Amino acid sequence: MRKNAGISQELMARKLECDRKTISNYELGVSDIKSKQLFLWFMHCKIDTRTLLNQIRLISSNMNSTNESKLQDDEK
Repeated sequence: MRKNAGISQELMARKLECDRKTISNYELGVSDIKSKQLFLWFMHCKIDTRTLLNQIRLISSNMNSTNESKLQDDEK
């Protein structure tokens, strides 16, 4: 995503106010990115966060429906 946006690790680090090694660790899965930084990352890469949030809401809704069904089955 970062590379496709033409942003170097160094530049992304400046944008997120962290060091380049932190960006590398995020990309390698060594450390987890905080949600605030993740959304800033998306914005700098010009990723439509509305679509992502809609997908998260849909997944959450589906999970809640599944959990409610399980509770109803347990009560029977």
